[in-house]
Order: sequence, then structure tokens, then C-alpha cells
Amino acid sequence: MTQLRLPKVHHHSRSSWRSGLSAKFIWVQLFVAFIIIASTIWVLWIIQRDQLLRQQQEINYTYGQVVISRLKEITGQYESLAIAMASVAGLYQQQPQQLQQLIPALLDRKQRDDLISGGGIWPEPDTQHPTAAPSLFWYRDASNALVQISDYNRNAVIPYHTEEWYRPTRLYPADVAFWSPAYRDPTSGITMVTASVPVRVEHKFVGAATIDIGLNGINGLFHDLSRDLSGYIIALDYRNRLLSLPQGLQQQLPLTPAQVPDMQWLSETMPVFTALQPALKNVDDAIIRQAQLQPQFTDVQLQTLPSLVNNQHDLLKAIVENAPQGWPQTAELIDTIELQQDPLLAEDAMVSIFLMPGTFWKILVVTPLSQLHHNAYMLAGKVGFFLVIIQLLAMLLLYLLQRRIFISPISRIAATLQNQNLAALEMLQRERQDEFGGLAGSFLTRVQQLETEMASLYATNLAQEQQLQVQELSQQELRNRTEQLTALLKYSQHIIHMKDLNGCYTLVNDKYCELLGREREQLLGHRDQQLFPNIEQPLTIQHEQRVLQTRAPFSAEEPLHIHHGGTRAFFVTRFAVRDELAELNGVGAIGFDLSGVKRNEVVLQNEIAQLQQQLQQLQQLLQQQKQQQLVASQQKQQEKRQQQQLLEQIHHLQQQELPLPRLLSMLVSRLSQQLDQLSAAIYQQPAETTDRQFLQQAESLRHLQALLNYQRSEIQPLELSEFFHHLLLFMAPELDAHQIKVEFHNGQRLIAAGKSWQHLLLFYRLLNNILSDAYLNAQPEKHLKITISNITPNIKVVLQDNGRGMNATQLASLKQQWQRQSRDSSLAAIRYYLKTQLHGEMEIDSAPGKGCRVRLLLPELMLPEQKLTTT
Repeated sequence: MTQLRLPKVHHHSRSSWRSGLSAKFIWVQLFVAFIIIASTIWVLWIIQRDQLLRQQQEINYTYGQVVISRLKEITGQYESLAIAMASVAGLYQQQPQQLQQLIPALLDRKQRDDLISGGGIWPEPDTQHPTAAPSLFWYRDASNALVQISDYNRNAVIPYHTEEWYRPTRLYPADVAFWSPAYRDPTSGITMVTASVPVRVEHKFVGAATIDIGLNGINGLFHDLSRDLSGYIIALDYRNRLLSLPQGLQQQLPLTPAQVPDMQWLSETMPVFTALQPALKNVDDAIIRQAQLQPQFTDVQLQTLPSLVNNQHDLLKAIVENAPQGWPQTAELIDTIELQQDPLLAEDAMVSIFLMPGTFWKILVVTPLSQLHHNAYMLAGKVGFFLVIIQLLAMLLLYLLQRRIFISPISRIAATLQNQNLAALEMLQRERQDEFGGLAGSFLTRVQQLETEMASLYATNLAQEQQLQVQELSQQELRNRTEQLTALLKYSQHIIHMKDLNGCYTLVNDKYCELLGREREQLLGHRDQQLFPNIEQPLTIQHEQRVLQTRAPFSAEEPLHIHHGGTRAFFVTRFAVRDELAELNGVGAIGFDLSGVKRNEVVLQNEIAQLQQQLQQLQQLLQQQKQQQLVASQQKQQEKRQQQQLLEQIHHLQQQELPLPRLLSMLVSRLSQQLDQLSAAIYQQPAETTDRQFLQQAESLRHLQALLNYQRSEIQPLELSEFFHHLLLFMAPELDAHQIKVEFHNGQRLIAAGKSWQHLLLFYRLLNNILSDAYLNAQPEKHLKITISNITPNIKVVLQDNGRGMNATQLASLKQQWQRQSRDSSLAAIRYYLKTQLHGEMEIDSAPGKGCRVRLLLPELMLPEQKLTTT
């Protein structure tokens, strides 16, 4: 075996230790260890911070509950005092002298921590006697003594009954207080909030009793409550006006004694508090959503509330709705957010927003987050230190194992290859049975393969020389075949061309160039779309695609647009063109001229058309005779079927309609006679409740007899005003039981087609449906308006109620039942009866809270005198 000489490797070309495997393993281990330690510390810091954040939230929640419970206890005392004042004012409404003595005694509690700055009794103004009941109001002066003032009784001051602290009490119960937002009193000049309780005498609103609490006292109360807190408290009323601020913030703000700032002003002064605006908006939205769940008052009642700006009117409505229901029963934690760099704490802070029951104050508990970050960093630092020690020890052990298992054998193989010592590779292959032994064997096998390839190169050169001789013979034969093909293309009278797979011409004969009027160089390498952009050739493209897909020849007739103008028909055979490897590389085509054949075909088609025209004329004559006989036979059969159907309908109507009204009329008449006898006996006895019920029932049955009198309705036509008169009197007990007031309007005498009992079945069911489904049980006023008008040739009857109405989903479902001719619901059954029995129409319009409007169209019955008048 010839030994393969490997190139010499000089010692100065060896890589330094920095490029060795040992150094690379160390750098990789250091990089992996750094990633593991950093990610572990980051995960631990995140987990610890989240856990501490939850603990801080729980502390804020607990402290907020404690603060609000203390506030609820204090405000509850003042609410009880205001309720007591309202009770006293109701008892001594006509004794103002007694009130002059009792009210100051109730207001002067003689307690050091008392927050009351004033209060009084405010009678409801009387439009007939405007000076009959003056207001009684006391306030504390600078010496903390109660002083009575009567400025509100003069016209110079805004009337107190238009104030925001007074008007909502008209809707409140007697034992519920309304807490006003912060405002500056125009007479005493004190910034305060007012707890107002309505004064009611025999369930009638006659005024309000108020307790005024100054913001200075509220601010001091919150300062005492926040002493044990590491942060501070901000209190807002329901209109986001500031009730209390910590002393540190008050010193930083340009506040004036006459100013009542709100949260918007505080956010503009200190932009860091702008982050609280969305959370406060969530509080207002929660109050409004709760009020919409169970509304207590109507829109007419809520119109007495004061009109406010900044979209606060809906919020005041919601408070008036929620307070009598006792919502919320406990303090609600609405939201918790983080502030970046709090202006008072000078660090990040957590803000928990609570909604206080009764007063609807918003309590903001602010605590610092510095301890949170400090604890998280300490835990992450300790864990990181121990992780570094553990990773260094693990990296050292891993390096020693890698050096013994991987680095030393690889270095030995590299040194053997550099020294060209193939015997050492053979020894290493026999010694080791692992991957390194296989690697040494692979190197030896590769050397043997290289020697074998060197020997085969000599044999390859000899074979190539012989191949060149064969190629020269093949080229000579190719030249001969090319000359033959050129002669065929030049002198053939048929069109011949070839295209590649992209549709570009690769070969064309002279005849094809002559017909197209183009040179060969203009056609080769171009597609039909490029050469003839204005000519559509979809048939040609379809045939070429078919040959490419099936790989089989295909023949068909195709038109060819020649350069003289017009087209000429050719019978074209297309076939697949393959290369020396039998791979498809194009499509060939040979076409034969069919112009002579087409001329003969036209002559024959003209003769055939004449014969077909004569045949069609004969067929039309026969068809007309058959149709005339068929029409006559069908008319006779149709007349027999119509007569039979008419007799069946008449018999069915007689069997269905006649017994029902006569039977009902007989029963009602018999019951009416019995009730008349009973009524005559009742008149001889003293009147009692049961007697009135019997008489009322007898009256109702008389009207029912008038509605069902079959003999009368057969003789006299049905007049709708008289019909509704009897129907409403018949249903009067049910209408009175549901407290429904009916308005009936009829401008003229209208006669409806149909029988009285049919209209009774229609309108009695419709009115019953309105009584049971249209109104709410607690609706104070229930109205039903019935209007009859004439829309020739129909009568329009409109029934409109002021009930709860239907929404769009209910209306859509009802109209789908009408389209299906369904009778599942009561309204669907009524419409079906109206359409099938009385040939009328029914429509309904409704909206939630606005009632329903039902419109019926009934065919009008024209009397002889009306027909003459119309004529």
C-alpha cells in the first residue's frame, strides 16, 4: 500500500492556549453559569416582590376597613342626630317656638371632639304662603357657641330649596340621610359637608333637617386616624372634592380658605396624581351600574335633582337610587394602583381606593413601597451569593471531568495527525472502543480511500479519450439529420412549430411565417401574447395545457389569424417534445389547412337549415292543435273542482260557525236570567260587599249577552263603537282590579265585517294579553288608549299602552313567529285568527319602557246608504 504523505505542520503554527479546548470549555461554563445565576436571581426577586406586594395590599385593605369602620361609627352618630331632628321637626311642625328651644339643645352635644359646625330645620316652601314657614339655622362662631342666623329667609341669598344638599331629600325615606359634597356656605362662610334627612308628616315631605360638619374637623379626624399608618390618607366626596389632605401636601399646595379644591385641581398641581383619575372613574361607574340593576324612581321623579356639569347628573341619580337600598353595606375596595415617586413620601407608593357606605366618600390609603423593594433585593442578593459559590464548584468539577473524558483524547488524536504517525492511530483504534477509537479508524479508512481514488484517476483519463472519438461520429450524424429537418420545414405546405414549457417559440417553418407575416427571428423566443396582444387565443392555450398534462398527442380544429386579415381554420395535431433523457421540454404542432372543406360545409349547412325550417313549421301546427284540446279539457276539470271546493267550504262553515254563538248565547241568557232573579232578591236586603259583586257580575253578563247575541248580529251589522262600549263594560272588573284607565276615541260610525262573537274572541284575547303582560306590578299609573278610525276600505283600531314594552330581540322573535304562521304565543295566535277568520292585518311597535302600540286593520262593511253616498 502506498503511504499517503500528509503536509508538515510547523510548531509555530500551533494555536495558543487561549484558543484551546480547555479555555473554550471554561468560557462556555462561565457564560452558562452567569445566565443561570442572573435568571434565578431575577425570578426570585419577581416572586418575592409579588408576595410582598400582596402582603402590602392586604395591610392596606385591613387598615382601610378599620378607618372606614371608625368613620362609619362617627358619621352614624351624626345621621342618628339628623334623624332625631327630623322626627322632632315633624312632631312640632306647627309649634316653631318649641323648635327654637329643642333644635339648639340637640345640636349642642358638649363634647370636645364634636365636629358639628351647624344645622337646622328647612321647611318646604309653600307657593300660596311663601312666608308661612321660615327656616331655622344655627352655626358655631369663633368662640364655639351656637348662633342662629336667618339669612336664608331673605331674598338676597339663593333659596335653600334649590341647593344640592336639599333637593335629593325629597326622594329619600325618613330614616336615610343624604351626604352632600363639600361646599362653602354663603352665609357662614364655612367650608363643610351636610347630612340631610327628610321631614315627613303623614308620609308627605314637608322639609329637611340638616347637620353641617366643617372640613377642618374632618381633616383633623383623618389626621388622627393616619397616625399609626406609615403613609397617609386622602378623602374625597362623591364629586371628587377634597375632604382631607395630609399636612405635608397642604403645605406644598397654594390653598386659600375660600377654595374647595377637587381631584382634578390636585392632578393639575401635582401631575403624579393623574394616575388616580381612571381608578376614580371606575368608582363612579360602579355606583352607576349598581343603580341600573334595581331602579327605584322614575325619570319624572329624578328631574327634581339639581342639574350638574361635567356629566355628574347620572352619578347623583345613582347615589339617590343606591342610598335607600343600603348599598354598599360594607366598605368596597374598588382598585389598587402604584404611584411613581409620591410627592410626600418621595418614593414609589401603593394607593388603595375604598368606597364608604352611606356617605359615598372615596378613601385613598397611600403607603410606601421602599421596604418592599429592600426586602426583595436582600433576598435576591443572598441567594445570588450562594449560587455563585455553588456554580464555581460545579464548574471546577465539570472541567476536570471534561478534561479527562474529552479534551485529553482529542489532543492526542490532533498531535498524532500533525506528526503523520499512522501507526499511533492504529494503536489508538485498537486500545479504545468508544467514539474516539471510531474517529481514529475513520481517519485510517479515509487515507485508504484517497489512495484508491488516485489509482482510479488514470483509468478515467483513458476512458475520456475513447469518449471523444464517439462524440465526433455523433456530431456528424447530427449534422445530416439537421439538414433533412431544415428541408422539410422549408418546403412543407403545412404549418409546423414548436414551443418550450413557457410558451415561447423554439422552431417555426416558412409556411407558418408566411401566414403570420412575420420573420423567423421575430417569432423565436416570444409567446403568442407578446406577438399578438390584441388577439385572444384561449383555445390554443387549453390544447397546449392538455398535451402537457396528458403527455399524449391531441388533434382539434383551431382558427389562425393570418396577416391579410380574418382567420383560417386548421386541423392541428399537438404532441409532446422530449429530450434525450425522455423529459418533457416542449410542445410541437402540425396543422393542415381546412379552408376548402369549410366552404363545402357551409353549402351543406344552408340546405339543412331550409329543411329544418319546414319541419319546425309542421311541428308548430301540430302543437297548437294539441294545446287547444288540452286547455278545453283543463277548464272543464277546474270548474268541477271549484264547485266541489265551494260546496265543502260552505258545509264546513255551517258546521263550525252556527252552533258556537247560538250555544254561548243560550248559556249567557240563562245565566243572566238567574242573576236577575238573584239581584231582585238582593235589592230587598241591606247592601253588602257580596251584593255589589253579584250586581256587578249581572251587569257584566248583560253586556256579554249583547256581544254574543247571534240573532241580533245576523240581522243588524256590527257597529264598532257600540261593540267596544259593551266590551269595556264587560271587562270593567278586570280593568279596575289591575288599576288601568282606558281612553276610548271614536270619531264616526264604522261598520266592521264579520260577526260579533268573532270580534269578541279577537279583542277579548288581545285585552287579556295586555292586562297580563303589558304592565309592571309596581307601575304607579297604567293607561290604555283605544282609537278607531277609517282608512277606506278598512277600519283601523289602535291599542296603545304605557307599559314596560318589548326590546328589539322580543320583537324580532315575534315577527319570525308571524312569518311561520305559528300559534305558539298569545300574540301569534291572535294574529293568525285575525288573518284567517276576519281577513285583517296586525302590526306592533314597541320600545323598552315606552309601552306597545298595536295596530289592527279590519275590512269595513259598506251599508247600502253608504254605497249610494260614495257613488
